[in-house]
Amino acid sequence: MWLAWFIASVCVDNPYVIPSVGETVSELFSLLFGEGALSFWTAFGWTLLRSLGAWLVSCVIAAALAALSASNVRVRAFIKPLVAVIRTLPVMAVTLMLLIWSTRSVVPVIVSSLTLCPLMYAQFMAAFDGIDGKLLQMAKVYNLPVRDRVFKVCLPQMLPSILSQTGANISLSLKVVISAEVLASTFRAIGGLINEANLFLNTAQMFALTISMLIAGGLLEWACSYLTCITDRWAVKGGEA
Repeated sequence: MWLAWFIASVCVDNPYVIPSVGETVSELFSLLFGEGALSFWTAFGWTLLRSLGAWLVSCVIAAALAALSASNVRVRAFIKPLVAVIRTLPVMAVTLMLLIWSTRSVVPVIVSSLTLCPLMYAQFMAAFDGIDGKLLQMAKVYNLPVRDRVFKVCLPQMLPSILSQTGANISLSLKVVISAEVLASTFRAIGGLINEANLFLNTAQMFALTISMLIAGGLLEWACSYLTCITDRWAVKGGEA
């Protein structure tokens, strides 16, 4: 991607279409450490807060729906088409409709939650379906309490796959939140800065903001990849036992 951008910037040589690599890097350092650093980091903080909030809301709703689906086959059959309908909702249309009933700062959270919830529900159900059926049968035979079945049988087997996808989900939440902020012209947000740069034809700043969010998404995924160490410790303790 970087090589294609470099070739295009050399061929076009028009800063209003494609800024040069040097201009973009200079603008990036100005955003991170220069005069515009305060507004950038404030906007990034609000965008990150919205992204984490949307991820948390989606996680709670998806976990609740997955628990209901796992408890009864008929409930699962009822929830499945509803989740499929939510998954097919067009993001741009939903954003514009929500602007009528909500504020510009809340709309990105709702849109990201609607995008993440079906995805996380599918991940939870896939993790539940991957549980060893013999362990569940053994739990029934020994008449284990429901609490022990959930926390000692189901969760230890589901968490490895769920935690491994946490970074990707948070990164996706960040991307959707920024897209919704651009469309909603959210104030004090990365999407708002991108929209402002677009209005003033500051393409170098647009590219710099995009690169900064690519870096932020990569760092979030890298940091969340260490969550799997929790389940690795369980596996080590189980092996020692």
